[in-house]
Amino acid sequence: MTTTTALRRSNTQAVLDVLLAGGRHDGVALMATTGLSRPTVHGVCDDLIARRLVVELSPAGGAGPGRPPRVYAARADAAHVVGVDMGEATVRVAVADLRGEVVGEASAVFPDPRVAAHRRIVLVRDTLARALAAAGVAASNVHAAAFGVPAPVTADGHAVAVDAYLPGLAAVDLHTALHPLLVAPVIVENDAALAVLGERWRGAATGRDDAVLLLAGERLGAGICVGGRLVRGSSGGAGELGFLHLVSGVGDPDGIGRLLRRATGVAATEAFAAARRGDPTAVAALEAVSRRVGRVLAILATLLDPQVLVVGGAVAEAGPVLMQPLRRAYTAALQERPLRATPLLAASPLAERGTLLGAVRVALDDLVPRLLDLHRLPHAGDATISLSGRAEVGT
Repeated sequence: MTTTTALRRSNTQAVLDVLLAGGRHDGVALMATTGLSRPTVHGVCDDLIARRLVVELSPAGGAGPGRPPRVYAARADAAHVVGVDMGEATVRVAVADLRGEVVGEASAVFPDPRVAAHRRIVLVRDTLARALAAAGVAASNVHAAAFGVPAPVTADGHAVAVDAYLPGLAAVDLHTALHPLLVAPVIVENDAALAVLGERWRGAATGRDDAVLLLAGERLGAGICVGGRLVRGSSGGAGELGFLHLVSGVGDPDGIGRLLRRATGVAATEAFAAARRGDPTAVAALEAVSRRVGRVLAILATLLDPQVLVVGGAVAEAGPVLMQPLRRAYTAALQERPLRATPLLAASPLAERGTLLGAVRVALDDLVPRLLDLHRLPHAGDATISLSGRAEVGT
């Protein structure tokens, strides 16, 4: 790639990124945001219009004296991505546009949490087909996907699944699991890792470079971001909490939902409701579970020193009935070994959708740098094509 071609591509990508962030922008706004000159901005926008990635809008406020400013917006429907959250018991699939807005979604429950891997994948594909139908999006317009699984994932995207709860999944190539319906590139990632990315994008960790997300429903697992970068470990095992067998007062990585069900005999949602009514059995069970999970949160705070610890998964929807005793237990555990700065503890506003939205974000991050290759100019040559048909090289 020549220096001129590389610079042109860099300029085009910079303008596209601003437009994809949302809203309508005139030339002046794009110049201010990108630092590019007026001719370059308008030339790049003409290029993007020709690629069908951008549209030119009528200026707001109607006609006035002089030439009206040219106003641009991204075509969010020019391509789509898919996010998949395949848990032990359920699968959720979302189809999103280039701004990350979910335009279609579907979910399903596996007939048995220990269902064989091939049957699990069949249901995932069926759920994907329903999500595409709900979105009204053709599979051919999906150009990236991310697939979250409740297992460690190696650097090459291999799920190191445990047969005790995901039988046979380790032998499945999840990169091709959505074929033949979807042939777009698929990124495979751990569910908690995706959830912490979702929290940094649209949740409780927005604007925080150092964040830990504890998925706390059926099993405890952590997603870790340090310095804005996801921490995976050499074999994908960062955030796996099997070591809790060695921790006094904890004993295993069972999550809040499972622990409450074991202690009360009812689903976590019913236990939370009973605790709100003051039922002594439910209140006592919730206090005991909170003491246990509060110690886990204190360990994560001590080891990783994040700015924020986020409690995720469906249990996060319980609100104060969970977070109040959990915060007390977390604070008490930290008093045994006080920190210089205590990380904020927050419930995820995304709850059980954190992994799904994190998958959408990862798929977008994969697709957006490739859009200029997918949406090539419909004319031959290396020049920028203006709406008037004049060829311009630009800077």
